[in-house]
Amino acid sequence: PEPAGGLRAEGGGRAPPMDPRPLSASRTQPGSGCGSSRRGPAEPGDLDDHFRVVIRVRPPLERELVSPVWQNIVAVSGTTEICLSEVVAEASAGDRASGSSQVVTNHSFTFDCVYDQDSSQPDVYENTARASALSTLQGYNATILAYGPTGTGKTYTMEGVRSGQSKGRGIIPRSMEEIFQHIRSCRGPQPRFLVRASYLQIYNEILSDLLKPDRSHLVIREDRRRGVFVEGLSEWLCRSPGEVQTLMERGSAARATAQTAANDASSRSHAVFIVIVEQTESGDEASDGPPDADAAAAGPEPRCV
Repeated sequence: PEPAGGLRAEGGGRAPPMDPRPLSASRTQPGSGCGSSRRGPAEPGDLDDHFRVVIRVRPPLERELVSPVWQNIVAVSGTTEICLSEVVAEASAGDRASGSSQVVTNHSFTFDCVYDQDSSQPDVYENTARASALSTLQGYNATILAYGPTGTGKTYTMEGVRSGQSKGRGIIPRSMEEIFQHIRSCRGPQPRFLVRASYLQIYNEILSDLLKPDRSHLVIREDRRRGVFVEGLSEWLCRSPGEVQTLMERGSAARATAQTAANDASSRSHAVFIVIVEQTESGDEASDGPPDADAAAAGPEPRCV
């Protein structure tokens, strides 16, 4: 099995050998820029509520299991530690031909949580992503970032399967279902919600709109009213999780992909799916007319990325 999904932590120094790549979830207060380390005030001991780094190990593929050189070098100890065995081939030509090898040393790493190859999509969402996604309804910005080599399960973890299997749904569709469930439970004369979605890719250092492919070479801007934003990126009003899923599928079809040794249809670009949730009260000025996406985009609303 290979570690899947991840984020390299900020700070100096070089990553240790065979550094596993984690999946990260964090949230910041509205107004802080993308990539900023600024957060809301935190009491001692509750920093884990703001930033978490986890590892997910994917199961071996069938073609890996039948390979004569395949070896399991990953061991998960408990729920927070992962151990990687550094393996080298034997020196003699005969042993190398037979696939013989020896373990040189083990490397252990500790994270906020480690999921083994038998972990399920609901477990990953409930224990890692759910709190960050729902924090947007409390006025926080939230980011969930999957990082890792090709073929390690990033897309599966974030999007899941698209065959309608409920257990195979990833973090994004599960987050949207909970957010819209909250909106439905708040029906009444007071709160009003506006949900907008955007989808962009970064490929060869070029930003482009996956929902309007003709918009490319977009530029990241920052101002005092909107914070950090991508100029010219389209925003689409969403009224249900199904509409969000439709946008995801449409944008995913426009992503740059290529066949690799590890994946038949590997995503060759970085993708960012952004959901903006805005809540207004009936007495607010924004409730005096139909919601307008361009006007509503003027403020630093809580975002789920």
